[in-house]
This record gives sequence, structure tokens and C-alpha cells, in this order.
Amino acid sequence: MNERISESRLRRILSGLMLALFLAALDQTIVAVVLPDMARTLALPDYLPWVVSAYLLAMTVAVPIAGKLGDLFGRTRLLQGAILLFMLASLLCGLARDTGELVAARALQGIAAGAMMNCIQSLIGELIAPAERGRYQAWFSGMFAIAGLLGPLLGAWLGQWSWRGVFLINLPLGLLALLLARRGLQGLGNSQTGKQVDYLGCLLLTLGLGSVMLLITRIGHGEPWQSTEHACLLLLGAVGSLAFAFWQTRASEPLIPPALLRISTLRASLTVMLFSSFLAVGLAVLIPLQAQGSDATPLLTALAAGVPLGAFAGGRLSARLKRYKPLILMGCSALPFCLAGVAWAGSSQALLLVFLLLTGVALGLQFPTALVAVQNAAPRAQLGVATACCGLVRGLGGALGAALLMSLFVALSDSQASQAFEHVLLMCAGLAMLPLLIAWRMEDQRLAEQVASR
Repeated sequence: MNERISESRLRRILSGLMLALFLAALDQTIVAVVLPDMARTLALPDYLPWVVSAYLLAMTVAVPIAGKLGDLFGRTRLLQGAILLFMLASLLCGLARDTGELVAARALQGIAAGAMMNCIQSLIGELIAPAERGRYQAWFSGMFAIAGLLGPLLGAWLGQWSWRGVFLINLPLGLLALLLARRGLQGLGNSQTGKQVDYLGCLLLTLGLGSVMLLITRIGHGEPWQSTEHACLLLLGAVGSLAFAFWQTRASEPLIPPALLRISTLRASLTVMLFSSFLAVGLAVLIPLQAQGSDATPLLTALAAGVPLGAFAGGRLSARLKRYKPLILMGCSALPFCLAGVAWAGSSQALLLVFLLLTGVALGLQFPTALVAVQNAAPRAQLGVATACCGLVRGLGGALGAALLMSLFVALSDSQASQAFEHVLLMCAGLAMLPLLIAWRMEDQRLAEQVASR
């Protein structure tokens, strides 16, 4: 995709991409509110938590594979295929007769969502120059946050008639996204010929990453840490990950080229993303636990509202400064103090809302800007893989944050019930100093003002 495109065509493309991203992000949260209705109508209700977890697990594993396939065969066709698969999986979810069928369909839906998210973020990297990319990535971060907020509300509204409606609504929305994407992206292609898919790498990555994510998810569901099943998953995860890393140094067309991870800016940005996702998702899990039955919606809303605010501000500033490091450093510097403020807010609801909003802003300054830094540093031919690495570390960091911080909170609540939340947040504030040190040492490159040629 080296040709210049008009502003009107770019707007058409972005409208389709934003709707597709909205669909993928919406289905992370829309399901949770109708789980009680599913339990009343479907067999095996004990497995219902996997309706949410199967989607997130499959999406995380699918992202790096989709990134490589997009680099090899073109993102336009992959995106359209992913939207069609998402619609088919949504239909299967809506027609599910028992929990097993629903979980399987949700996993298929997660695979499609992972491919959609990677294609969308990679296409932004192909169509928009790095210097301007931050403001566009900010819009997509805002859409992601809006989908997270609207999901439970839309799910509750559709659930008044039937829980199946939360899946069937994806059919008309998916069709509209497909039509908009096809119109805007028609004639744009970037496939490479003569390249082979690293099938063994895909298998090993799925085994290693899938086992790790499954282990984290099971622990997040409250299952005991020490069990034979968890030991087996840990072993499979370690063996699969090590075998994958070894194979990537031998494969002729590796899924994640080792040379890509030797780029210092890329490594630093991915590490910042990992910590930020850990803290963001972990905090979103801690807030309802701390609420203890009271309404946690205003607190979660304040946190979620701050993310797009920070992303919009960071996007505009990066476009003006033509640099990414000042924004990442600003967000990383503010985050420890904001987390400490949340911990020390005490019983003051107003102070808690303010510090949660500022925490969201600090996170929002990091997410899209770090993605822009990764895409700016990566070779054009490996843009999809680099973008996929961002999705992978965000998914892994979020899963770790949810499982570990929830377990830590529960453990501290047994002995320090009144101070557990404060102590966990102060630990998080201390942990947030690590990405600050990484950001401080990060190379400060100027963002390119033109889209790189392949």
C-alpha cells in the first residue's frame, strides 16, 4: 500500500475499521451481564465463566498468528475474512443449545476478533504516517474504551428479550462494517509472493501461549494454585514457549523474527505496554472487589473515561512534537503517583474518582503512543508482526494483572481486611516505577512524516 489516498477515502476506510474494532471490543464486556440468564436456560452452568474467558484466550493467541498472515498475504483480505468469521461465530453463539457449544463458538469468535484487531491497527500503520498516527490511534483507543463502557449497558438492554440478542446484534453491525471496509479498501493490497507460513511456529506458539493463558485464566476463576492440572499446564507452557523461541531462530520465515525483538525501541515499548496492561486490567478487577456490593460503576467509569482523554491528548501532542518518548515518559511518570492517590483516597468518593480519572489519563498517554513507537521502529514488511506483539503483551499483561492482583487482594483480605486495597495499590505504585525507568532509558526517535515504502 504505497499509493497516496484521498482524505475522503481515508475517512471511509477509518469508519469501517472503527466499526469493526467496536464489534471486537464490545464482545469482551457485553456478555457478562447476561450470564445469569444463560445459567437458567443452558446445561452445565458451572462452565459459564468460560463464555467470557474463551473469547479473551482465543483472541490473545490469534493476534500474533494473524499479524504474520497479514504481512504475508495482505491485511485487506484477512480483515474481510475475519469479519465474516466473526459474524458466523456470532450466529453460532446465538443458536447454541448448551454451554459447550456456546464456549466453542465464543472461542471461534475470539479468533476472528484477534485477527480483526491486528489487521485494523496494522492498516492504520500502513495508511498513515507515524507523525500523524498517534491522533488516529487515539480515536481507536477511545472507541475501545467506549465499547467497554457500552457493552454492559447494551447487554442489559438486549437481555430484556433474550440473551441470544447480545450475539445476534453482531450480524447487522458486522455486515455494515464489512461493506464499509470493502468499499474503502478495494484495490489496496500488500501480499508477498513466494513466502511460506511457519506452521510449526504457529503450533508451538499456540501450545506455549495457550497453556500459559489457560493457566492464568483458571487461577483467575478462583481455582487453587496447587493442582496436577496446573502443573501440567505450566510444564506445557514452558516447553511450548522454549521450543517456539528455539524454532524461531531456525525457521526460514519465522512467525516472530528474532531480529525484530533486537530493536531496542520496540523492546522498551512492548515492556511498557506489558506493565501498563497489567496495572490497567488488574485495577479494573480490584475496584468491584473493593466496592463489596456497592455500586462500582462510577469508579470504573472514571477509570475508563480517563483512557481516551489521555489517548486524545497524547495523540495530538505526538503529532505536534513528532516524537513519542515525551508522551510515554509523561504517562509513566504520572502513573505511580496516581495509583498512590487511589490508595490513599480513603473514604472520599470525590478524591477516589479524581485519582481514578487521572490514572486512566496516565494509561491513555502510554497505550497508543507506545504502539506508534513500535510501528515507527519496525520494518514496513514486518508491520503486522510488530503490531501483533503489542496485542500479545497487552493480552498477557491484562490476564496476569487480573489473576495475580485479585489473588493478592483475596489473600491480604483474610488478614488485613480494611487495608487490603490500599496495600495492593501501593504495591502497584511501586511496580509502576519499573516501566518509568524503562521509558527514561528509551531512545527518542523522531517520527517519520511519510508512510514508509515496502
